[in-house]
Amino acid sequence: MPWYTPTTQLSEKDRESGLKYLFYDGLCSHAMTLLVTGAFLPGMALALGASNFVIGLLASLAPMAQMAQIPAILVIERVGLRKLLTVLFAGASRIALVAAAFTPFFAPDGTKVFLFTLFMILFFFGGSFAGCSWSSWIKDIVPQQTMGSYLASRLAAATALGAVLSVLAGFSIDGLSSLIGEPGKAYGFIFLGAAICGLYGVKLLTHVPEPRMPPPDSGQQWLSSLLNPVKDPNFRRLLFFSASWSFTVIMSGAFFAVYMLNRIGIPMSGVILLAVLSQVTNIYFFKVWGAIADRYSNKSVLRVSVPLFILLLLLYPFTTLPERHSLTIPLLILIHIIGGISTAGFNLCAANIALRLAPHGKATAYLGTNAFCAGLAAAVAPIVGGAIGSFFAIREISINIFYNADTASPENALSIPALSFRGIDFVFFAAALAGLYAWHRLSMVEEAGTVSESEVRDQVFASVRNSLFSTSGLSMGMRRMTAFPYEMLKSTGKSTTATLYRAARNGMTMARESLVKQSGEQRDEDEETDKGDTV
Repeated sequence: MPWYTPTTQLSEKDRESGLKYLFYDGLCSHAMTLLVTGAFLPGMALALGASNFVIGLLASLAPMAQMAQIPAILVIERVGLRKLLTVLFAGASRIALVAAAFTPFFAPDGTKVFLFTLFMILFFFGGSFAGCSWSSWIKDIVPQQTMGSYLASRLAAATALGAVLSVLAGFSIDGLSSLIGEPGKAYGFIFLGAAICGLYGVKLLTHVPEPRMPPPDSGQQWLSSLLNPVKDPNFRRLLFFSASWSFTVIMSGAFFAVYMLNRIGIPMSGVILLAVLSQVTNIYFFKVWGAIADRYSNKSVLRVSVPLFILLLLLYPFTTLPERHSLTIPLLILIHIIGGISTAGFNLCAANIALRLAPHGKATAYLGTNAFCAGLAAAVAPIVGGAIGSFFAIREISINIFYNADTASPENALSIPALSFRGIDFVFFAAALAGLYAWHRLSMVEEAGTVSESEVRDQVFASVRNSLFSTSGLSMGMRRMTAFPYEMLKSTGKSTTATLYRAARNGMTMARESLVKQSGEQRDEDEETDKGDTV
């Protein structure tokens, strides 16, 4: 049978093999995405001589590409071969990335910006189309009861790899530019490395089995299938949350690096190191959030991680009062730690909750509609954020604490700045208001197993406490906390890929066992209390 033929009966052996290949595809895809987004995409554009308008267009391509989810739903429902469509469109997307990487080397001078923009449009839209079929395909492979843990281990390993690559690539740009003599060609090598990682990920996907897609409802039209998620009251609430939360994250995230570089005056190396700090925090909390999502629900995790991100946005204006001060760097470190905790939660569970709520056999339409709504909001967000930042660029609101020991001598009065809003500060405040609305919409979504925020916080604190202070001593606790991803680099005499996968899986097992143990101890205490009350 051809490699893309769906299977009618998926054995456990085939499922395990498919999960392993998906795990490594996640590493490749994340490495590719990391090296063509963030600071690297505008850096390449600037090196080619792009205008601010083109740079803004490139920054909005990723969310705008989510619009491709709608025609993707039609094609997937008609063809029914999700694996074939994923491999074809992901492969075409990454070949376009190869062409974009070669643009600084071979394109004529007057066409470099145009060709690079064209190839990146093909890259993002092809990837979005492939992502629609991939999401529906994955829902039928990953077991529901362990989906959170599996995706968490996948994201944790990918983030660990991304932290290393971001440092290497970020610090190698200057060296390559000096060696080659042209910054555009230096970025070209980075983009080419990203394309190679992506193409290898496509090769891995060909080994993942595809369960046969359930046939669509007889007589149902394509438009009707798109309207089904909107007609579903609970999923409609999720669509409102996805759109408003995507708006919040994209509008604020587009200005984090700009704020640190221009307003605070941190060099690019400092921005990269703070980003790595956030990614390292991601690695640990992917495990924690994944275990909690499996034990309770995705909404339980989001109810804690969403307000943490809102707190992050409100802390940013305090890093300048109105200029850099002695607490600026400590505040930035705290902000990036909070960011690592919160983004690990909603990156894992925002998509996972859509997977859980999508009915079996209708995942393509439901997940595609969810991605479309989030992408539409994300496409508008940078424009709104830019307009707010431009309007308030020359405006300021400040609050000072004023103390005068002698009203007869006002020149001796003491004035301490307490708050200063200027320029991008207003963007962060507006994003925080949008985040509060998203938090409100999340409270209306119903998911089985959801518990209160306090219970989730208790589980998080317990997991961190157990990692730091285990029964075997503080040193062992610290080793256990940092066992992933360093543990997977140990030599065991077996293949590196097998070691990687086993270490990630063992890390998730430890987190689950810790949570189960905590819950069992709590139940024993409750039973003893009940007995005492009865006596």
